[in-house]
Amino acid sequence: MDPKKILNDIISQIKDALKIGPKGLVGVDIGLSAVKVAQVSGNEENGYTLLAYGSHPLPEGAIIEDDIQKEEEIIDAIKQAIEKAGIKSVNTCIGLSGPNTVARKLQLAGGSDEEVEDQVSWEVEQYIPFSIETSKVSFHIVGENEGGGVDVIVAAAKGEVVETYKDLLIQAELKPKIVDLGVLSLVNVFEHLYFEKLEDPNHSWIVIDLGAQKAEFVIYKNHKIMFTKEIAIGGVMITEEIQRQMGVNYYEAEDLKNNGDENGNLPEEILEIIDDVVESFFAEIKKTVDFYISSTSDESFVECVLTGGSCVIPGLIEGLEALLGISVSIINPFEEIDYDKKNIKEEQLNEIAYRGVSVLGLAMRSE
Repeated sequence: MDPKKILNDIISQIKDALKIGPKGLVGVDIGLSAVKVAQVSGNEENGYTLLAYGSHPLPEGAIIEDDIQKEEEIIDAIKQAIEKAGIKSVNTCIGLSGPNTVARKLQLAGGSDEEVEDQVSWEVEQYIPFSIETSKVSFHIVGENEGGGVDVIVAAAKGEVVETYKDLLIQAELKPKIVDLGVLSLVNVFEHLYFEKLEDPNHSWIVIDLGAQKAEFVIYKNHKIMFTKEIAIGGVMITEEIQRQMGVNYYEAEDLKNNGDENGNLPEEILEIIDDVVESFFAEIKKTVDFYISSTSDESFVECVLTGGSCVIPGLIEGLEALLGISVSIINPFEEIDYDKKNIKEEQLNEIAYRGVSVLGLAMRSE
């Protein structure tokens, strides 16, 4: 083993024990199209400040449904994002999402800590699509429910997926301290931004993170996640369809989708492709909302908020407003979160606002 690495590990352990070195966790979001990193300071009571942010694109097909296809490129992208951000801290909170993760609200009978833990183990086994024996499971009691028991938010992930992503960080010379779920980090930011508006316990909110290959759909009410679903539709479907119909490569298709032709206009063929994918997305949203209403009889939706790199697709907001009959807006984290003007450039703000909300939520976690 490399003597220099052994020495560095020992120094790092001493620094950890003595609480020496850069404070705070670095949020790391390894998405399907890019790696994003962020570091924040502050807390819920006094507010947060974004100190550093960086992102680096991943090549097409680097990750397919949680399976790492291009390990070296991902490790390099993590290092590049950290370097771009100018981050020195190595302690990280990484977010996981995808088919090998589950976040769910459970209503349990309550009791002692051990009894609640037993109930969580029993209930989770009924819901997760993978073996509980090889899974990582955590839960948080959010309060008592009307039936006299307790409401619990449970997060679970397939053990081998957790270890794979932790290993990516270790190979990028970082230290994984916390593993979180992307959907929970998203809600973390949402709660901070809309805190005053969330006081009415009878109001339900819809939160959607529309990314490259999937959308995280959340219903939030009375300071709780009531329902979550991952919808397998994202902006890359538009890119792939442009590739197929226009006979161009992936990067040319991305450019056409985002920037249009040489005059900055979206050709009619591109608009038709976008409309077809958006209609599929609307159909899935309607099916999901209808399922929730039929299961809970809750129709008290007051607002829908969006984030994610694909939330700027033309016609998306207007179509969702017509579909849901409520106001739809895009989350702007900088309404409540400050940023370091020396490290964060003005031209970065839009990218962070659209694509960086989940990684901000990861960076807001504390050890």
